[in-house]
Amino acid sequence: MPSEYMAEFSPASTCLKGHRRSLLLETAGGGSICLSCFAALASDPRSPKHHISYALSQLKLALEDPDILFEFRWRYAYLLVAPLVTVLAVFNDEGIAHQVMDLVSDLCFRGEIGRLGEGSKGERAASTSLSGDFISRIADRLASGALAWSQRQIYMLHCFGELLSSHMDSSPAAHIREHAGLFSNLLAGLQLPSEELRGEILFVIYKLCSLNITPWEDVVDESDCAESMDTGASVLLRLALEILLKTQHDEVRLNCLALLRVLVGKNFLQNLYVNSFRGIYLNGSSENMDALVQKSPLITLFADAVKGSLLSADEEIQMNTLELIFLMISPEICSNKQLQVLVEENIPDYIFEILRMSGNKDPVIISCLQVLVLFANAEEVFKKKLIFAFSTLLSVLRYTSQIPMHPAQPQVLTLACNCISNFPGIISMSQLEEVAMILTCILRRCSHGELPETITLACSTFVEILKIPSAIGIQKIGGMIKEASTCAVLYSFSLSPENPTELISQSLFLLKEAHAHSRRKDFDVNTDKELEENVILICQNYLLPWMESVIHEDEEVEEDLVQEVLQIFHLILLDGSEVQTHIFAYMLISSSWITLCFTYMGLFPTNRMRSSIYLILGSLIDRAFGSIIAQPIRNAFLYLPPDPFDLIFLLGQKSTIDPQLALGQRATLLLLYVSSLSGERLADDAQILASLEQYILINSDNLFCQLEDSLMLTQVVHLYGLLRDSLASEKMSYSPAAEKTLLDLLSKYDLELFSLDIHPTSLKWLFQQEEIKASMSNQILKFCRLSGENKSSLTLYSHGCGSANMLSISELVASGDNYVAPLLVSLLIELHQGGEDDDLVCVMNAMARVLKIFPDASIQFCLHNFAGALRYIYYSPCCSPQLFTVCSLLVLNVLYAADNNVISQPVEWLAVTMKLLELVSPRLASQPWEQEDFLVLGIFCLILHRSRGQVLEEASKAILLSIPLASAVENIVQTAYAKGPGLVDHCEETETGRCLLFVLLLNFFSLKCLCAGTIQECLDWQDLLQSSTFAPQSSVIAIKCHDLCHLMHFGSSLVKSLSSLCLVDILGKISQQRKKTHEKLACSMKYLQSMMAIMEGLVFHEDKAVATNCSICLSLILSWESLGDLKEKMVIRISKWLRTIMEEFLMTLAAPGMASKFFRNQHKPASRIATALLSMDPTPEWIASVFDSSSISGILNNLCAQNLSIEMVNLFRALLSRNLLDEGHIECLNQICQVLRTQMYKKNSKDKALKGALIDNKLMLENATDFGKVCSLLIHLALSPADRDKETDHDSVLKEIDKLFLLLSACGDTNFEATDAS
Repeated sequence: MPSEYMAEFSPASTCLKGHRRSLLLETAGGGSICLSCFAALASDPRSPKHHISYALSQLKLALEDPDILFEFRWRYAYLLVAPLVTVLAVFNDEGIAHQVMDLVSDLCFRGEIGRLGEGSKGERAASTSLSGDFISRIADRLASGALAWSQRQIYMLHCFGELLSSHMDSSPAAHIREHAGLFSNLLAGLQLPSEELRGEILFVIYKLCSLNITPWEDVVDESDCAESMDTGASVLLRLALEILLKTQHDEVRLNCLALLRVLVGKNFLQNLYVNSFRGIYLNGSSENMDALVQKSPLITLFADAVKGSLLSADEEIQMNTLELIFLMISPEICSNKQLQVLVEENIPDYIFEILRMSGNKDPVIISCLQVLVLFANAEEVFKKKLIFAFSTLLSVLRYTSQIPMHPAQPQVLTLACNCISNFPGIISMSQLEEVAMILTCILRRCSHGELPETITLACSTFVEILKIPSAIGIQKIGGMIKEASTCAVLYSFSLSPENPTELISQSLFLLKEAHAHSRRKDFDVNTDKELEENVILICQNYLLPWMESVIHEDEEVEEDLVQEVLQIFHLILLDGSEVQTHIFAYMLISSSWITLCFTYMGLFPTNRMRSSIYLILGSLIDRAFGSIIAQPIRNAFLYLPPDPFDLIFLLGQKSTIDPQLALGQRATLLLLYVSSLSGERLADDAQILASLEQYILINSDNLFCQLEDSLMLTQVVHLYGLLRDSLASEKMSYSPAAEKTLLDLLSKYDLELFSLDIHPTSLKWLFQQEEIKASMSNQILKFCRLSGENKSSLTLYSHGCGSANMLSISELVASGDNYVAPLLVSLLIELHQGGEDDDLVCVMNAMARVLKIFPDASIQFCLHNFAGALRYIYYSPCCSPQLFTVCSLLVLNVLYAADNNVISQPVEWLAVTMKLLELVSPRLASQPWEQEDFLVLGIFCLILHRSRGQVLEEASKAILLSIPLASAVENIVQTAYAKGPGLVDHCEETETGRCLLFVLLLNFFSLKCLCAGTIQECLDWQDLLQSSTFAPQSSVIAIKCHDLCHLMHFGSSLVKSLSSLCLVDILGKISQQRKKTHEKLACSMKYLQSMMAIMEGLVFHEDKAVATNCSICLSLILSWESLGDLKEKMVIRISKWLRTIMEEFLMTLAAPGMASKFFRNQHKPASRIATALLSMDPTPEWIASVFDSSSISGILNNLCAQNLSIEMVNLFRALLSRNLLDEGHIECLNQICQVLRTQMYKKNSKDKALKGALIDNKLMLENATDFGKVCSLLIHLALSPADRDKETDHDSVLKEIDKLFLLLSACGDTNFEATDAS
């Protein structure tokens, strides 16, 4: 650069051109720039580029100082607008262009945010004005008719676009004067082949359109607007689409897509659907719209243009293209016909490909699915695309399901649901299974947070899967359905009422489909049952409480939602399995369902709700009470009022007035009847009774015409009985005329009272009416027939819930305040006299089941000539084997359960016993014995058992003195004796084992009877202690001691127990007899030693009863030693086994590790023997060495109040009497006894056991073939306490402790005081 030219810019001089100094821009470096010279340099096209570049760089450096920049912007910037624009327009130099654009940016925008935003409005206005000047200058150049497009306009276009983007506070439109010219030139530039130029022009047009700077923005006239758009916008659209189709530059694509999005937002893209004729729209009223669409070139052009962008590798271009398509096909812009064209152009295929290649990128997935959901509106065309894209959708669904509340889940579920519903056969089983698992996972976590729309669509999709026939083959589909439906219902009903009803509706729809799926015939039976149970459980635990909460909490709810819940309940009642539907029906009835239904009819007083309620009530009654019961409701539901008071009012009318009235009355009676069973009341009892009485009096002539009237009359009887009994306790008035009319009808007509369920209160009232005893006898006979055919055919109700079969009848029999028991007993005689054996068997079976439920019912039978009825039956010449067996079973149950105080009629019982002996004796002489024989032996045992209470004594004598019976007992014993060690294999399941058990039981009860003195002086008890060779033949039933010992040794555990029980009684009576007569033993020493050996070997037997009985026997034998027989003493003294027993006993009690368990279970038998040994006089020599001080101390260390038994107290009393306790032992024993006595006295009033042996109803027999139960019943009696007044264990222990204290007091220890145990 020449030196004279550089001097012009020297700080030390003024401008050489003579420009005033005020135009000099002082720089931070101390120099200055003459703005006039700069403007002249920049405005001269011939200026060297390097001069302009240098000048621009110096000016930029000068303006880097913020203060200089702001001063310059205020004072001089307007001088440089035109020169800078000229530089952009004239010089085709990229470097200079960037310098100019940077300078323009600094002048217009730098510092606005940092300073202008905080400064005065004037500063901001200056910046905006300067920006507007640049926009105006550039726009004028671009709008000039002399504009010739070339490469150098690229920079001016770029600067223009930046200015449009950054201009603030006002619209740039105010600075652009020639809109039409500008757009005309820009459209012309778009047609040039330069990609770079097109990109810049597209960006400028995009900014102009977004800022509403277009030639057609201000057109008001509609026809002018159409013409303007056709000539301007249509050209622009076509050019943009062609550029988008052909370009390979990403920047051009991005600008083109941005422009098209703006045009879509302005509804200008409707031009895509305009044909080649100006002003004709495809969405107008053209008669051949489809043809016009197909002829339009712009549609094809658009489809082809976006395909390239959709396939671009640039994700930003793909996202912008998807956004463009989304905006364009929105329902507000695009009609369904227009949408189909784009689908047919395969645009969705490209989007599915983007989705497949998305790599699980959320922005891409969300954008693709948004567009595809809109394409789904073109159903017929689009659904074909879904077939091939389902695997892609499945992968996206799999990904989105792993992320809670993913925004794309609703869209992908919508598409998947469409595909499954439209093409169920195309989807493979594995895909269906995966979708079902994903949906279950989504629904499982819904309670932890999920979009309601997602849950709704998940339910819909699951429903579509269940509709597919092949879904039955999905593994574990039942479990998935169960979990999905449960989670969906729980979630939807846990939401606040403000949530959309659609979610609840879809969850209920899924529940309905789950129930329908469970009823499919090809479904797995177990899964079917579990799924149906789950559906009913959801209804019970969630839907029913929800319906109740709507009423109780006064929530607002839509009727449609209530209807959907009712539909599910109705579906279960109509199509459910027999068992589950019964359970569901009874659950509803017990939940006051009828009251709830009438409440809802009041809440929604519409015909639809009324019809739904009455129909579901009809189905409910059918399921609960029979398939024909609810027909009156179905016949009259259209005429029934929703108000229960209006229903009751119907009963006061004469039914012949109107057929519809008669239907309504039948339905009303049925509803009142059912509600009475469930404990509900539709009105006050007095009001219902008054209406019912009026109905009876007015319509009595028409109450029995056909089957329907028979059922209705039965309902009237049941309902009337319930109301009369309930109001009788309140002493309310009633109509005697109505009651007499009803009872007359009941006596006149043979109603099936037990064909319908009946309330126990009503049943009791009917059986208390003496006027209808004959009719009720016939009714109870019918009941016995029905219960004999099917035990579960009747269900009797208590208040509010169903109760067991036969329960109400059993309660009536046991209560005794009605005629049921007398009628049953009298039926036995009547039916026997009439020869009706089948009915007689039914009645006796019913009586047996009554006893099973309430054993005390036997009291009522015995009080009403039961024995006389038995005599009639047994003495009948035509008594069949079946009748004999059933009768014997009933006798066995009555004798077991009845109280001695009510067993009377001894003559009748003796006659029955003699007849049984006559019948059974010939059969007992040989084996095998039949079941009837065992029953008769059981009866004999019970008669002998009852004789101990001074009843049935004559019958007992007949049994005891029966020679054939005694002979049969002896034969069975000898048969068992002959088996030797093999007897242990003959348990109760073998013939010999069964016979032996009953013989032992009969022998036991015979011994008990003999011990009670039923037959005086008929038996020398010592005869049983001798072998059969030396003893005379017994005249009564009694097994000898050596035979019992043999059975104890070789028999099974049960045989050992019964044999030892018999032996205890025999030895006890021998002891009493010897004490009374002082006679010597009749047996030899070897005989006695053999018996003792067997007993000693069983002292530690695992069966506690056997061990205890053997110890008692040994104790009795040891007590005989006190009579002074030297030989007997020697037997005891030389018994090493007794010493071994004592040593083992003491070692176990004294050992710390073993004592706790031994005290609880095994110490009592050995304790008895130890007490007996210590009671001998004199004691064995080894006693003192065995019971030494250390052993006794060890026992006391392990002894406490909790394990101190009667046996241990007796043992220590015996030790004390033999002076084997020292002071320490006595003090320790005293403490233990005092603690135990204090504890027992404190809770004596609470823990006193019930006197008498309680009857175990589990032992009552229903089946004569059940040998085990017959045997168990008798063994239960044999092992139970016989004396009903027997003192409790607590009282016994207290008495023994007091005896111990008395002994101590006698020994001189004054610290012990005896207390009365009572």
